Amino acid sequence: MIRRLKYCSGLSFIEILFTISILGIIMISIAPLLINTNKINRKSESIYNATLLAQGYMENIKASDCVTVGQTVNTFEDIQIKIDVIEVDKYNTDFYKIIIEIFQGDEPLERLEGYKIITQ
Repeated sequence: MIRRLKYCSGLSFIEILFTISILGIIMISIAPLLINTNKINRKSESIYNATLLAQGYMENIKASDCVTVGQTVNTFEDIQIKIDVIEVDKYNTDFYKIIIEIFQGDEPLERLEGYKIITQ
């Protein structure tokens, strides 16, 4: 029994340290990549949410019967929504240009432009 244990092969302490050090080097080299990927995901999610918000405002304006000409600014937490409605005098009908801009702090996230025609 003692003779069997004496000749058993297994991992030595040096092999384990060597393996852990290689795994550590690999993890250190991958960590910045994971951090940058996380930042890009958060930025992409903010832009996606801003796009949905701008499209929602645009659909509400287009679905309404009346239009308020001028600039409106709405603030929700750290997001600022600027809605600018301009009457276009080029045509004989009620023709409006709508510009919706979404900002987070001072950084623009989304700008959406559209038109609305009111026929009577």
